[in-house]
Amino acid sequence: MTTTPAAPFRFSPRPNRAGEIAWRPWGDEAFAGARGASKPVLLGISAVWCHWCHVMDETSYSDPEVIRLINERYVAIRVDNDERPDVNRRYNMGGWPSTVFLTPDGEIIHGGTYLPPEAMRSYLEQVADLWRDKKDELERRVAEARAHDQRLRLVNGAHAQQAGALSWSIVDGVSALVRGQYDPAYGGFGREPKFPQPKLLRFLLDAHRRTGDADIAGMLHTTLRAMASGGMYDAVEGGFFRYATTRHWAVPHFEKMLEDNAELLAVYAEAHRTFPDAGYDRIVRDVIRWMDTVLWSGHDEAFAGSQDADEHYYTLDAAGRAALEIPFVDRTLYTSWNALAASARFGSASALGDAAIGARGATILRTLLGRMTVDGALRHFDRGDGPQVPDLLTDLAATLAATLDAYESGLHPDALASATQLAARMVEALGDPAGGFWDAPERDEPGRVSLREKPIEEGAVASDALLRLSALTGDASWRAHAVKALEGFVGEHRQWGQFAAAYGAAVARALSEPLTIVVVGPGGDAAAEGLWARALACDDPAKSLHRLVPGRDADRLALLGYPADRVAAYVCVGTVCSAPLAEQATLDAELERTRERFARD
Repeated sequence: MTTTPAAPFRFSPRPNRAGEIAWRPWGDEAFAGARGASKPVLLGISAVWCHWCHVMDETSYSDPEVIRLINERYVAIRVDNDERPDVNRRYNMGGWPSTVFLTPDGEIIHGGTYLPPEAMRSYLEQVADLWRDKKDELERRVAEARAHDQRLRLVNGAHAQQAGALSWSIVDGVSALVRGQYDPAYGGFGREPKFPQPKLLRFLLDAHRRTGDADIAGMLHTTLRAMASGGMYDAVEGGFFRYATTRHWAVPHFEKMLEDNAELLAVYAEAHRTFPDAGYDRIVRDVIRWMDTVLWSGHDEAFAGSQDADEHYYTLDAAGRAALEIPFVDRTLYTSWNALAASARFGSASALGDAAIGARGATILRTLLGRMTVDGALRHFDRGDGPQVPDLLTDLAATLAATLDAYESGLHPDALASATQLAARMVEALGDPAGGFWDAPERDEPGRVSLREKPIEEGAVASDALLRLSALTGDASWRAHAVKALEGFVGEHRQWGQFAAAYGAAVARALSEPLTIVVVGPGGDAAAEGLWARALACDDPAKSLHRLVPGRDADRLALLGYPADRVAAYVCVGTVCSAPLAEQATLDAELERTRERFARD
């Protein structure tokens, strides 16, 4: 494939002078230059979709004195948050843009988010003067801070986690926290700004599926309807904006992200599966329409990353918009976001009973497992000059989950082998023998990026996928990796607040007896396809699915021990399986009976 090299930096699409700053990319060369010149580093973390990043480019980074001070007294490094989430995780100052003053060794001196020109000039002078006049003292202080940080992070080379046993009290604690932050007036969680929080919504949906709790159902309906009917949703072109600035969802930040829309698409599809009469299927098809129209790249066979905010454009009706160019689309291919989109397509296909929707998910997976995999390593992004940044946990975990979703669609039997390969790569590259998963491989990177971390959310996604893989393959080692990773967060999950929702969901799966539904029969056989449709409709939060076609799946049929000459469904809870079920009604009754396993005293 012929590609055009991407520009090294991206600035606001509106007039600005930020490009006059001598920005350098993140890497050894920039920090070596800072050490050689004995200058502090100015690290700017931005995103192509970020409104205040654009404002910073147009104001502070366009101020002549700011430009002069940076170019004369600093080594300036610019990082895109989406391209380097590992850098952002360690240096973000609470939002975007993040404006961080560093030593030449990458230690933090000071930082903030958006700084207007006057404040920026003041900070630039103060930090540069401090570095010039009190360099030794400053280096000693930051060295002490780094040593303290390392003691907190590392104990004999392992993350200093407070491990414990998994229990339902963890799930109940996350549920209580979520309930306490619910906004009964307008839906959502907290007051303002309001973020959609799809992982939290999925946690609640699974909790309702286990318990049938009417209050949880009410929270879900109020929130899902408020988001889809308020200003956070684009009623003209489809798709969700990133978040709402007001409690009642009326005024959004207008950027549209593939990541957010993929996760919300999955949530609305699953909500339709559980509440088929609530009308969520309309939102599912509408989000798919926007994603396919605006973000899909037939050349790349993947989705673009985001669409820029444009406050004027999005206030117009369809006719008004038709007269204008659409807001800028960042065509960067991001692996984890595309994997989420693939999962959402498979989930939407089964929830709506429309297999054609899942075809694009399969195309995405071919791209990720082909183009984005180099020398066995899954790369994070590609702006047109080749895949970059290998084996981040966010990519491996999301792609592993997507391959399992592909397999459970019943149309891609080879996906289970791909999932096993991805899981092996994840354990090899990122697994800690003491338990859990690092966010990136061990590598020689400047500053704090050399210190690996164990993020709770990505670790939970990885563990959840490994639990599914174990149920599908019967290989208990995958479950052991998952449980050990989840146990490592028992003592600290509370400090993550709402962000522990994915962890709570993974713990619930680990504690639930797995439900496996197997449908055996020829492809196209009416009886087999009827049973399979019932299996796909099941909304059990701990289910796994096998669609086994004689001939095509002969090896797996032999391995699992099901007769190839009989059209039937089998329902297994743990290792105990039902008799062959030949009728849809008897399959429905058996699946209803399995819900009894969620009953708790």
